Amino acid sequence: MPAWAWCQVTAAVVCWPSRDVAGVRALVAHGLTPLGVIAARPARRSSAGVADCPPGVRIRRAIPADLDVVTRMAMEVVRFDAHFGGVIERPGAAEALRPQLAELLGEHDPWTWLAERDGEPVGLLIAERPEVADWIARRTSASPAAYLLALFVVPGERGAGVGTALAGHLHRSAAAASVILLQYEQVNPLAVPFWGRQGYRPLWTTWEVRPARMLR
Repeated sequence: MPAWAWCQVTAAVVCWPSRDVAGVRALVAHGLTPLGVIAARPARRSSAGVADCPPGVRIRRAIPADLDVVTRMAMEVVRFDAHFGGVIERPGAAEALRPQLAELLGEHDPWTWLAERDGEPVGLLIAERPEVADWIARRTSASPAAYLLALFVVPGERGAGVGTALAGHLHRSAAAASVILLQYEQVNPLAVPFWGRQGYRPLWTTWEVRPARMLR
């Protein structure tokens, strides 16, 4: 798991199958609350009807020269997710993130795309190919598994189809994988409905209590 994305205070954590509701009562009784979700989408699911880019928007692969904008947008994801408790922005997070993104952008055909309107970046999607997503692939029996690391759309473009177009671009590119995984916060008002519309379904739910000594 990328160190820059998931830095936590002390906590008692249980990762529970999302559809196994029989254990929920016990989790609640011990003081745990649902915080994060690992969701899955079959990569070979039909892409028929995938939305095209909104008028005036184009999607292109990010290149090393885009490092500044990719870092800036990735940090916006961290800052927004920090509202929901699963991510903490540490001092120096951007400096720690930048070399990781530089390495990513230096790969051959990285799974990192920018959406642009009139040449100005308005959206970003970062994903990991199955060969580097083994750290989370164990969460599913489907193989190979790709991982969608981050999606960001500037506030003025949200709801206009930019995020859907970026997700569709990944879905077509990852067709050789069996499944695509991603993570979002249980109470994120943007992520929960958006990823449901894109065909992602909860697979595992992370239940937590903080600090760990509060576990009953």
